[in-house]
Amino acid sequence: MRAVRPRRPGYEMIDNVQKRNALKNESINRFFKASVKDLTPTDSHHDISVLFMPAEHAEHSGFPADCLASVLSLAELARAERFKAIADKTRFLQRRAFRRFCGAIALGVARPLSQVDFTATRNGRPYLPELPRTWFSFSSCDHGYLAAWSSSGAIGVDIEDSEQSVSPVEMARYHFAPNELDAVCKAEVHERRRLFLRLWTLKEAALKSIGEGMSYGLDAIQFDTTPTVRVSFAPERYGSPINFNARLMKIADCCAALVIRNRPRSRRQPSPTDGNSTHG
Repeated sequence: MRAVRPRRPGYEMIDNVQKRNALKNESINRFFKASVKDLTPTDSHHDISVLFMPAEHAEHSGFPADCLASVLSLAELARAERFKAIADKTRFLQRRAFRRFCGAIALGVARPLSQVDFTATRNGRPYLPELPRTWFSFSSCDHGYLAAWSSSGAIGVDIEDSEQSVSPVEMARYHFAPNELDAVCKAEVHERRRLFLRLWTLKEAALKSIGEGMSYGLDAIQFDTTPTVRVSFAPERYGSPINFNARLMKIADCCAALVIRNRPRSRRQPSPTDGNSTHG
């Protein structure tokens, strides 16, 4: 009979750490599954998913921040430490953990959230190296976190606090196209902020759907909101306005938008950082 060599104390410590991390990962998954709201459109021909995580639910749940921190990278934790306010740090941890939760769903495999590693294109669009054709978009405000992804279309989302203090006409004059500014100016006074935020979220979502950020210019893609929400102008390189499907989403105390752009089919699976593949 062979003698069984006793395990070293170091191995037991590693086992305990792994068990604790597994329990934390399971707790985070349960927490998100119980909290998120599925806002995926049922009338879209694209293969898309849209999820919303209410921030107020997370704050009042008593869910420990160190548990969320356990699934983040060292770089993310370093960023979290830069926030001076505890609330800001906690929300950063929440939205980054939520992003990994969404990535795990897209991957469709049981994997610890700490191993769901997003990277970014040159323009900052997040993607999973394992899913180069899947387009992700994330946004957040004080009320919650919004995520969307699609394997067939290029997608963008944006969410803003509907009660935030803005100067609609002044902001529209600086950021919007003349026809959009005119629409804001002609709106009833009590409707101006609402219309401005609708256009703003649509524009941000549209920029994300082409893989660009604010520096590209909010007036690069233009919208009409009457009689229906639609793109009225888009840069030629991204196709005509009918190449875009835009819609507003109903979320309490928020203004949120989703924009889906048709992408040309490709036989190869490109890297998001190849040439102009950032744009689909």
